[in-house]
Amino acid sequence: MKRIHDSLRHVFQQDRIVFWYDPTGEWLETFNAFTDDTVAKLTVDANEFGTKVRVVRDPDLDAKFLIYIPTARPADSDNWLLDLLLQGYEYKADRASLALQEVGLPHEFRYLAEEHAAFFQSSKRTQAFKALISDDDAASLRLKMMAVLVETEVEIDALMLRFLDTPSEGVLLDHVTECLGKVGLTETFWQAVMRAFGYASIAPSLRDFAVSLFRAANPLDGSVPLHPHAKVFLQRWKDSQTHCDSFRQWSRQMEKELHVAETMNSLDASPALGDSDTFEIFDKYTLHQLCIAFSKNTAANDLQTVIQQRRSSFWQPQHAHGYDALGCAVELRELLASAELTIDSPASGVNRYVGSWWRIDTAYRNCILHLRRYGQTQVMEQVSQWVEKTYVNNFLLPLTDRWSDQVRRMTTWECQGQTSQRQFFDNYVHPFLAKGQKVFVIVSDALRYEAAAEFAQRLQSENRWTTEVEALFGVLPSYTQLGMAALLPGRQLALDATNAAIVVDGHAATGTANRADILKLACDAKATAIQAADFMELNTKTSGRELMRDNEVIYIFHATIDSIGHNLGSEAKTFDAVEQAFDELEQILKKVANINGTNMLLTADHGFLFQQDDVADGDAVALPTAGEIQFRDRRFVIGKSIATGPTVKVFNSEALGIQGDWSAAFPLSLGRFPLQGSGKRFVHGGPSLQEVVIPVVKIHKARANDTGRVEVVLSRVPAKITTGQFSIALLQERPVIDKLLPRTLRIGVYAKDGTTLSEIKTMTFDAKETEARRRETSVLLVLSHAADAFNNRDVDLRLEETLQGTNQTVIYKTQSLKLSKSFASDFDDN
Repeated sequence: MKRIHDSLRHVFQQDRIVFWYDPTGEWLETFNAFTDDTVAKLTVDANEFGTKVRVVRDPDLDAKFLIYIPTARPADSDNWLLDLLLQGYEYKADRASLALQEVGLPHEFRYLAEEHAAFFQSSKRTQAFKALISDDDAASLRLKMMAVLVETEVEIDALMLRFLDTPSEGVLLDHVTECLGKVGLTETFWQAVMRAFGYASIAPSLRDFAVSLFRAANPLDGSVPLHPHAKVFLQRWKDSQTHCDSFRQWSRQMEKELHVAETMNSLDASPALGDSDTFEIFDKYTLHQLCIAFSKNTAANDLQTVIQQRRSSFWQPQHAHGYDALGCAVELRELLASAELTIDSPASGVNRYVGSWWRIDTAYRNCILHLRRYGQTQVMEQVSQWVEKTYVNNFLLPLTDRWSDQVRRMTTWECQGQTSQRQFFDNYVHPFLAKGQKVFVIVSDALRYEAAAEFAQRLQSENRWTTEVEALFGVLPSYTQLGMAALLPGRQLALDATNAAIVVDGHAATGTANRADILKLACDAKATAIQAADFMELNTKTSGRELMRDNEVIYIFHATIDSIGHNLGSEAKTFDAVEQAFDELEQILKKVANINGTNMLLTADHGFLFQQDDVADGDAVALPTAGEIQFRDRRFVIGKSIATGPTVKVFNSEALGIQGDWSAAFPLSLGRFPLQGSGKRFVHGGPSLQEVVIPVVKIHKARANDTGRVEVVLSRVPAKITTGQFSIALLQERPVIDKLLPRTLRIGVYAKDGTTLSEIKTMTFDAKETEARRRETSVLLVLSHAADAFNNRDVDLRLEETLQGTNQTVIYKTQSLKLSKSFASDFDDN
């Protein structure tokens, strides 16, 4: 009864005269119980004329009347109240009519309420449906009913995404029938799917649709043609944060059931996959083919083009390290091809390493890092073997051999024209003190030059950070105690040959506390030293600010690389340690900036030699003959009366500029002395360039923003869109370098009202090539079925980007086009 009363009140919001015919009298009690102070209730019982007079002559022109007639509605020719009925509304209390009245639909849609009566049994559904109704036809109303049932947007794509959004183990369940069957909308749904996707089946089902969809999107299978909109839908499915997991599950299931891998194996020639990423096997196959092409010495541009093309693949996160490893291998190959490993003097060797050779070490390190993180040993085996063999045999060995030729000729350990590591404090720290400025010195143990140079590049690309990299000629032996001491203020270094401990001007330099004391003596007690872990524990606003307030010079000691590399059980993770060190150093620098530090220096005590594979037996060098060996390491020994030899260089303490009565012997080239219980792959202490070229990175944090992103222009765009797909070209105006950063854009076609009319492609513009043609990218866009409603109208080709640190997108650029598809373009060519 309450529902009917509420329904009546709703009707009176639109009409002031309501007729209620009740031939069986079943609604009399309900009529009598209805109360509303604004409505006059009249009962017609052979008093039609009087009723008409009562209504017509009522002085209140807005008066409302509920006219109850306990008979069937008479024929219009016999109906004395027809003129009033035509002015008003005929109320019916059957379920279908109540449903229409409740949602505000006219009587002409009564058949919808009857066909889908179960839908209207839920007041929650009817209220949600009512909120969506506007000026709709039957097809639109049914689509909105389905949207209410599925609780999604009113569009067939959104409905399909929700139905497909099921766990992989549930793909045999038909959620369409389960959800829509009980309200009679299953057939309607599949009719809408047929119009949008071109999917037709005698017995349509969710699983059958999924099979058709993935077959149509498979470039190896042309037997299932669907409308171009299917491609747009797939792209949306993959791009959706909400639904991408279900795409991953369905794709893996379909890849197995459709035997995609077997099909690819049976092909005589390599398939043209392009940027297709329907199945993960396509990326696996591409990587496999790239590895083969690399081993055949395919041109770098051809390999990099494919690698770049696959970066937009849905499966990129699973295979990013594989592609990056290949990219680094290509870079390593190109660098080695152009490297001339000649050394005329110690100074030329250092200068050439600092000028370009360090990049070879970086390419090798990054390649090994990505190979390890990818973990696909078998598929990457050829590349891995080539990288290791070529790096060692074509670069590391010849470079260290030629550098060793220079070392053999040295009588003292110095390099003309190069600043010594021992001059670090005077040349880099003292100038800040002279100007009354504070400075932070971060000393990262074993941060060799090439790693510091790459870290500086990364930091330089961040907003408000500026970096400048210089090189020092490191002390020898190149080990921690001596390297750390060389960075401190002081005139004389002394070495205890029994334990390799260092003394600076008579003060012990082992340990953070002793180094802090040496700094305080040189800086009138306004200096200190602290371990990185302890520094990061400081409260930025209290103890951190106090640290800066009380000191002019703060040394921060960081040891991630050396602690991991020097451990026999973890030395294989050396390059992972470098990457970890980068993250930690960035956090240290940001904390320094947060306590208002603006002047920072990043340096190291020494570098290192490292190769991922086991060291060759030929690199083992026997200990030299000596009167006494007092201290030994893989790359140096200290003692007395040490004999020189063809594979060993000996310097006395005076030649090394260190006080003491001893000599030090160093294996030349890649030689390692025997040392039980220590690793052979990660070593330092010797005279190689990688061990003794010490980085100094000058770092400054500015207050003003100083980064920008590359500009992208639409270089080739058609004036009209005349087919279901079209191509455009985008040009990245300048290469990515330093403060000019990459830009990521979403590219698509939109109606003027914002309706999406095509697939949306996401692309990152981060090319570093100097040739403009190498920075131009072609993009193929496929129109969706929604574009049909906007034919012969102007539409927008839109480039959008996400605001950094948010999920909000803004329009970067837009260009208006005419959508002018011919009807013939809707037909497939036979």
